Amino acid sequence: MDATNRLSAIAAEMRKLQNQIQEHRRVLNFLLISVRTMDPAMKEACIHATRERIEGLEERQQALRVEQEDLIVCDVTRGHRGD
Repeated sequence: MDATNRLSAIAAEMRKLQNQIQEHRRVLNFLLISVRTMDPAMKEACIHATRERIEGLEERQQALRVEQEDLIVCDVTRGHRGD
């Protein structure tokens, strides 16, 4: 896959990840604020799992940012060298 196509794919995946992160944050806020009828141990397990999922999504998003920056730097470097 050439750099332009990969950059496009990265941008699309980052948008998808951002949407997923926002959705999980809404779930987390709901759990933290309003679920009083749920068993406390189950509620805590759900909160923990949701936080871990958010962290995993954010880690993937950061990895994509690094890849995106590397691709841009490589493209610019090649452009300056005339490759």
